[in-house]
Amino acid sequence: MSKKGKIKNGNNKAKHTKLLNQKKNKIREEKLLNKQRLRALIVKSNLYKDACPCGSNKTFGNCCAIAHNNIEEVSTAEQLMRSRYTAYALGNIEYLMSSHHSLTRPNKEQDEILNWTKSVIWLSLEILNSSNGSASDIEGTVEFKAHFEEVGATQVIHEHSKFVKENGHWVYLGEV
Repeated sequence: MSKKGKIKNGNNKAKHTKLLNQKKNKIREEKLLNKQRLRALIVKSNLYKDACPCGSNKTFGNCCAIAHNNIEEVSTAEQLMRSRYTAYALGNIEYLMSSHHSLTRPNKEQDEILNWTKSVIWLSLEILNSSNGSASDIEGTVEFKAHFEEVGATQVIHEHSKFVKENGHWVYLGEV
């Protein structure tokens, strides 16, 4: 074999080895991802049996999980408020964004909101008052207190929120 042929053959072996290593790494990454997905499913299936964080005395699977899986299933402004509190408690940023009105949605602050929701311990939700916001209404308000612990201190968010229907389902518009 000529010198040129040996070099070419060596280059082909190097390319082949590189491709094999890339494929092995990809398979390892896929296995790791599958393990992570399986763990997440197990946690999620257990979560569905736990009490819902919103304080409704229902299981998460029979309460806010329904909204988190399909926002169009939310029939009242209070139900949306409860599901948003639960999304904060669980760090479900996708639901928080999709349940926020498109004109007031804080898209740029998503990472900051997610980091904050995960840095606090959510204690309870207290619904103080709601007006309108039934299935037949197009707007409503909910006054609530969300109790949480941050850096060892118990704190409260007390807000009177406005909800409206956008694209046929309830969304959070902002503070009244």
